[in-house]
Amino acid sequence: QAEQLAKCEVSRKLKDLDGYGSITLPECVCTIFHTSGCDTQTVVYNNGSTEYGLFQINNKIWCRDNQNLHSKNICGISCDSSWMMTLLMTLC
Repeated sequence: QAEQLAKCEVSRKLKDLDGYGSITLPECVCTIFHTSGCDTQTVVYNNGSTEYGLFQINNKIWCRDNQNLHSKNICGISCDSSWMMTLLMTLC
């Protein structure tokens, strides 16, 4: 289910990740805002790859889709962003 989130909403949902990997919550929210506009269904086609969702997960490295069957798929996930909404809902 697609959802357009406000910056404050993203911040509330990700508050427990503040400082994870030395990334502050404001940095994370800023990155999400500027890469996806806080839209969970954002898809960007970028130089032969496709980037998905809030975090713009790339299909060449991080996830697998039907467009790039040779993805490294480091995260072992589908590029379908429904898992991302599940993650955000559990962080609330």
